[in-house]
Amino acid sequence: MTAAPGPIGMLWVGTELRWLDRLALHSFAQCGHPVSLFHTHDLADPGIEGVILRPARDVFEGREGLLEQVSPAVYADFFRQHLMQKTDMIWVDTDCLCLRPLAPAQGYLLGYESDSTVNNTVMRMPRDSDALRLLLKATGDASFVPPWLNKAQRQILAGLPKGTQLVEAAKLVPTVFGPQALTWALNQTGEIARALHKSALNPVHWSLADIYFNPHDGVAGWITPKTQCLHLYASRIRAVHRRAPPFAGSFIAQFSAEIGFDFAAPLRQI
Repeated sequence: MTAAPGPIGMLWVGTELRWLDRLALHSFAQCGHPVSLFHTHDLADPGIEGVILRPARDVFEGREGLLEQVSPAVYADFFRQHLMQKTDMIWVDTDCLCLRPLAPAQGYLLGYESDSTVNNTVMRMPRDSDALRLLLKATGDASFVPPWLNKAQRQILAGLPKGTQLVEAAKLVPTVFGPQALTWALNQTGEIARALHKSALNPVHWSLADIYFNPHDGVAGWITPKTQCLHLYASRIRAVHRRAPPFAGSFIAQFSAEIGFDFAAPLRQI
């Protein structure tokens, strides 16, 4: 008997969801996943069956003023680590679309985005994972200097007052606690062997983000029977695609119609 799809955890930093985030939420709920959307600010309920709102502080709040010191992306990098430790939820970024229910294997769901880097856009690790323990120890240390940075960057951080390195590292390299950090930890413990091929969770390279809006398709060749979700890389999508509903015939238009997502509602740019 097939198990019911597991719970999903997402995070929104801000006061208003974008249309792409609403589409992502809708897609996971449509696949049967119970979705908790954690939020740091007051946020209107998107009104999607299967999606509930929860305060981010239920999982992670961080030291006082952290949210004002780092970008939303960095805060999310910290948040998802604590989600792994405190819940059984699968972490998913709000720019992912669910094609079929996510299926962790032996407590793990991780996927490469390139030949050498594991992305943390979809992430499930057991609570007793050694790699997770490494990450939590690192991001819990205000003086931590990420060893995966280059020598010049490490020297800059080492020269700063003790206790400022963690936040300053996030300012120096905004993605420092994202895929690079996860890949480092997995390599340290050998859990890198748990990571799936990029076709499973991140099939389309970030440089091709606009392909989803092509009215002549082009996405199908990237999807395999093992593809569980699509990472859209929202920050790489051109502004022209943010201002209006997608072209008829595009992957986004077809996918939205299939799951009953309504583009008639006003679009907020991504």
